[in-house]
Amino acid sequence: MSKSICAICKQEFDDGEMYEYRGVLACEEHFDEVIEKRDYQRQQVMETTEASVRSQADGEWANGGYKTMKTDNGGRPITKVKEPQALKDYEDGKL
Repeated sequence: MSKSICAICKQEFDDGEMYEYRGVLACEEHFDEVIEKRDYQRQQVMETTEASVRSQADGEWANGGYKTMKTDNGGRPITKVKEPQALKDYEDGKL
């Protein structure tokens, strides 16, 4: 049987003793804490990503980049958005 490490206490457990929530593993003792932290992290990622997308699109618009860019139905430029670090950490399962 393989082993996994709890994201909170960093102890090693058999896979059968671990619980997974949104890509993060935890032991039984710390599972509720992982749920709370992961839900909070997810909310932060959504807010950060939304603000980042809006900020980057506004920057392109303000700097005249709209003249050479494709636009959406509202006339705002369609940009390739840089991923915020918070999103990368969330996708990698880091708490």
